[in-house]
Amino acid sequence: MNRDFSRLLSPRSVALVGGEDWCRSVIRNLRGMGYVWDIWPVPGKDGTIDGVRCFAGIDRLPAPPDLALIEAHGTAAVAAVSQLSARGAGGAICEGRADAGALAEAAGQMPLLGPECPGLLNALEHAPIWARSHGLRPLKRGVAIVTRSAAFAEALSMQRRGLPIACITVQPQGGAQTGISALARALLADERISALGVQAEDLGSPQAFIALGREAERLGKSVVVLRAGDERAATALIARAGMARVRSPEGFLEALKILHVLGVLPANAFASLSFSGTSGAVLRDLGIAAGLQFPPLTELQRIALGADLAPGVALSNPLDARSAAGTSAARVSRIIAEVMSGKAVLTLLSMDHPRADRSCDDSWKQLVDAAAAARRNVGMPLALVSTLPEGMPEELAEALMAQKLIPLSGLSAALEGLRACVELGGPRRIPEDIFVPDRSTPRVPEDAHAALSEQGLEFLPAGTGTAAPGVRLGVVAAGGFGYVMTLRRRAQSVSALLPLRAGEAKALLAGLGVEPQVIATVVPALMTVQDYVIAQDGALDEVRLVLRLQETGRPRASGLQIRAAGG
Repeated sequence: MNRDFSRLLSPRSVALVGGEDWCRSVIRNLRGMGYVWDIWPVPGKDGTIDGVRCFAGIDRLPAPPDLALIEAHGTAAVAAVSQLSARGAGGAICEGRADAGALAEAAGQMPLLGPECPGLLNALEHAPIWARSHGLRPLKRGVAIVTRSAAFAEALSMQRRGLPIACITVQPQGGAQTGISALARALLADERISALGVQAEDLGSPQAFIALGREAERLGKSVVVLRAGDERAATALIARAGMARVRSPEGFLEALKILHVLGVLPANAFASLSFSGTSGAVLRDLGIAAGLQFPPLTELQRIALGADLAPGVALSNPLDARSAAGTSAARVSRIIAEVMSGKAVLTLLSMDHPRADRSCDDSWKQLVDAAAAARRNVGMPLALVSTLPEGMPEELAEALMAQKLIPLSGLSAALEGLRACVELGGPRRIPEDIFVPDRSTPRVPEDAHAALSEQGLEFLPAGTGTAAPGVRLGVVAAGGFGYVMTLRRRAQSVSALLPLRAGEAKALLAGLGVEPQVIATVVPALMTVQDYVIAQDGALDEVRLVLRLQETGRPRASGLQIRAAGG
């Protein structure tokens, strides 16, 4: 069901249903960010709180509020939600503990977040509907974040990396009504939101999650998912939804920063240079380990750079330009511009701001001025990467973004964020549906051996031994995620959701290192197993077999194992 979140996310009137001290905390947050619209505390009696008129009950409010934040627990919370829905409120957030089913019934068509949801922080509307501390400031454009955890939301709001966060919303697991995907879709619809971050070990309905990815694709925006767990089904779902997954909060923030300033990276091709030597080498080594690629400089680049660098300098990518450090700004700017003019989609300049209390920043300022001039002259994107987060102070990061430079705080987080943005710009971004079986009508599956043989999959006779290398194929019903196909070869494994997308079977086998001449013979076997599983309409929980790879002819299968649903 599609609900209208517009009033909840952009409220012009806020009702606060709770105790006086709690109301006071929210009022001070609202005033602190410059909220100018109506605030209606409902502490259960008439009077004032910090000069704001109070109301004895929801029925006494002058009009239906656009949004109500409810402190109460249990039946009191359910009663408040029911009254607000009856009055035509735009939405409600239940901070207290209450029965989710009772809250959902009480809310009816009214959008509801909670129970145990602390509120939302909307810097675009100067509206921190929040009783706790937070670190957001008003802004006109930025990223949105949806999280399951109130403490995590508060911590992210306090980041000092220069990331403009426009909105943070919380929807704890087990919400009464609004799924995390529906909330995220409503945020993406705001043209002031540049990108979306989702933090959730539980992704909710897979079909709703794919619908979120499809909406993001339609709007030309990107979604990054922070998820530390290794569940194959969830990882495959994130990829199928056209999103990128990161594992660390730091990488999460850096990926959102890149997306906000630049957007996705259309190719895995980076240029890198340093005027300090060692830091550039570290970036190169860590970057390659992270899967980033650094194409060689062109001949024209080498000729131009050779004129500005000392004799004997290795003209390579990454480039060690320390021989030009401390020379004229024009010369430094020419070197940066030349490195930016090759095959790379993004240039990474290693540099660290010195501690202000122990050294001066003249060299930093000169290098930034040269970088900004190169960025203007070439028109290609340029990122300044610090070795540690401390080397990129918040106020300087914000100043760099004002000059259309991308400030990346700390090598490890920066590289994780860059890798995510490469994935988002890749060819497999478009979301596609998955097969989620309906098991409402149990049935006995067909004889798998006979059915697969009829479709052309050849089996080795029972007890036949072979030394030929094989790929272990497993298809497992992973709860609400549908079916996950996993291929293993030696110590490597790859996974994807059924049905496989066009070209995905080939890509999976290539990821296992299967020889190109063998892949073409194996792909039909994978598709045969997939077609059989889907044809059983959810009657299977697991299918396992081994495909024996051969240079010529079809691969032969062995070791077939089947487990029926509920078996």
